[in-house]
Amino acid sequence: MNGIDLKPAAILITFCLLFGLGIQYFTGFYWLTAMLLVMIAVLINGLIIFNEDLDEGGFDHYVGVTDTPEAKAEQSKANKIQAAIIILLIIGAWWSYI
Repeated sequence: MNGIDLKPAAILITFCLLFGLGIQYFTGFYWLTAMLLVMIAVLINGLIIFNEDLDEGGFDHYVGVTDTPEAKAEQSKANKIQAAIIILLIIGAWWSYI
């Protein structure tokens, strides 16, 4: 795979799995649903931080670099991809709950 780093995804899945197993151990709530809900929360937090940092006055805002129409189009594309992943995880969490 060219240019795709799977290490962050593996770390996210491992963290959420361990957290989901901990929730099942302490509460009896099903581990898969808990894992998916934790993953949804982490991804929503990341989406909010990503957009907040690219806004004017944000940590990653650079005049002439991140405020160009091309950069805004890429940011919109990234938002749509992450929103689609979050929606799929919500469907999976709902499916695992029923």
